[in-house]
Amino acid sequence: MPLLMSFRRWWAAVFVAILLLPTLGLFTPDVPAPLRTVLEPEARWWEDAGKRLDPWVNNTFGFRGAVLAAHRSYVRFIGDTQGDLALRGEAGSLFLKDEHAVEQSLGQLVRPEAVAGLVAFATRMNAYMKAHGGRFVVLVPPNGHTTNFEYLPAYARRLKTAPTEYDLVAGAMAKAGITFVDMRPILAEAKKTGPVHWRYDTHWNQRGMLLGFNAAMAAAGRPDLEVAAQDALGPAEPRLTSDLLRVTGSRVPDPPDVQFPPKGPMVKPKNPVLIPGIMKEVPKTDPFVPYAIDTGHAGPRIMVIGDSFTQGSWQGLGTFRASAYAWMHHRYCRFDMEAVERFRPDILIYAPTERAMPCKGVPEGMPAQGAG
Repeated sequence: MPLLMSFRRWWAAVFVAILLLPTLGLFTPDVPAPLRTVLEPEARWWEDAGKRLDPWVNNTFGFRGAVLAAHRSYVRFIGDTQGDLALRGEAGSLFLKDEHAVEQSLGQLVRPEAVAGLVAFATRMNAYMKAHGGRFVVLVPPNGHTTNFEYLPAYARRLKTAPTEYDLVAGAMAKAGITFVDMRPILAEAKKTGPVHWRYDTHWNQRGMLLGFNAAMAAAGRPDLEVAAQDALGPAEPRLTSDLLRVTGSRVPDPPDVQFPPKGPMVKPKNPVLIPGIMKEVPKTDPFVPYAIDTGHAGPRIMVIGDSFTQGSWQGLGTFRASAYAWMHHRYCRFDMEAVERFRPDILIYAPTERAMPCKGVPEGMPAQGAG
């Protein structure tokens, strides 16, 4: 009797193939995965492989991205809310791990097709605004990982490479003739005199918000709409709340973040007069409720298509010298284009944060590129 009968030989082949899958995964394409925290085995790993080699193996196994993505989907399916959503950096700093923001800021995740899609979309919007006598500006608030790079863990900083997606977007926008605001050098210069992005929150602080608004107005050719820091920001004070502290259940660190209480033109209007018929209604549970405000005084009509970086923080600034100011979420380029047409802005600003740059479609009501 043969050692392995014919049908058992097939099972043996399948078994060996399964064992080889992790090895094959080291040489085949994989889905994006979190950064590897261990880049190489420790010296003389063979003397204590369980301690010195295992951490490296756990960071380099085949199909790592697919396995971690499947695990994340499973965790969400069972409703586990205790997952680690933040990366801990230097001096207790926290960084969002969602949407591959870490890998994107370090240049470990670069999607040329996503960059091309954003530029194609911006080209159509630029043409629309030119045809209607307005100005179109693209401004991208950087990830906290980009602005506060020095607070990332040491292993992550060593992984920094170029070009990043932000680099590619900046270059492609210039080539396409689209007015683009690269906030990275602006924020880097401002950091010499104080923080511009919170260390325990995904957002820029009030200084960053004001710098972004002023940069957008300057890019739109309206420096007269800029607001001076001394008129808009109060004295620095501790900030005892933040989104990343909340989701991680962490205590307020010492020292805490710093905030600059808004004053004057940066304070949102108490009883804004909404313009009816501009924005479509959204569910009450939607965190991004669009609005269009009639200020009652002279000035240009300004519309911002952005996210939480501009939602409330630019409302006071936008209504200060505009005759009408509107805001709605970008929905990853799938916003309501008809709202733009109804509002008829003189200045249209598209401002997705860095991690939200890739488009997932075309605006509702706008034809796709090449469509008739």
